[in-house]
Amino acid sequence: MSPEEIVSGREDLLYERVGRVATVTINRPHRRNALAGGLTEQIYNLIAALAQDSSLGVLVVRGAGNDFCAGFDMHPDDKDVSDKDRKRDPFARDTRRYSVSLLLHNMPAVTIAAIRGACAGAGLGWACGCDFRVSDTTARFNTAFLDVGVAGDMGGPWSLSRIVGGAKARDLYLFPRRFDAQEAFDMGLTQRLFAPEEFDGKVQEMVQRLANAAPLALAGIKANFLEAEKVDFASYTATETLRHLLLFNTADRSEAMRAFVEKRPPNFTGG
Repeated sequence: MSPEEIVSGREDLLYERVGRVATVTINRPHRRNALAGGLTEQIYNLIAALAQDSSLGVLVVRGAGNDFCAGFDMHPDDKDVSDKDRKRDPFARDTRRYSVSLLLHNMPAVTIAAIRGACAGAGLGWACGCDFRVSDTTARFNTAFLDVGVAGDMGGPWSLSRIVGGAKARDLYLFPRRFDAQEAFDMGLTQRLFAPEEFDGKVQEMVQRLANAAPLALAGIKANFLEAEKVDFASYTATETLRHLLLFNTADRSEAMRAFVEKRPPNFTGG
């Protein structure tokens, strides 16, 4: 199904595409965008569809209203969860929904978590799967899992360890607590921190800069980082060199050089 078909008729999940930029919004502001019912399965389906779209350059994930995502809803409204959902064995559900963070991490497009307010549990796991985490000063974070008696999901220990270090990630998971936007920025969890009144504009500036970059080069840089996670230094540099030489012969590389000499913005075509 297309992204538009996946979100059709849903009020809790929104999708917008403008050029090479897509925005996915969890739309349950009355519950701090906590997850309930079949929402996580549909988010997986939507992100999986976007991960197959080679024309997509940037994906922004955000929450409606004043929160990013507070994790799973411990007290969902009756309208959000059917009796069948309440009774079925959670281990019998489609476990692909737990791979959203993996999709965000591995997809060719650059992924950005735009964080306001609550970012906890699964929401934090999704944010850690993204290439960029940017927040305003209202953001509040928590791993939260131990306090509700579970070990956690959405790949948090893998991704968070690589972002802030293994010792710090263990501390945040084994001694869960709320921490604010400044602490998140200071530990390197987020890469940008903005005032609330400038947040949307600053995020848009980041998105447009990425969207206006040479498409093949943008995807190539992300691919380089993914490759670097998997192989030794010698193997990585061999792959990096091959990708660099291939891109060096593209039309966009030639256009970038001409634009630099002529002191004008480049006009990239993706070729």
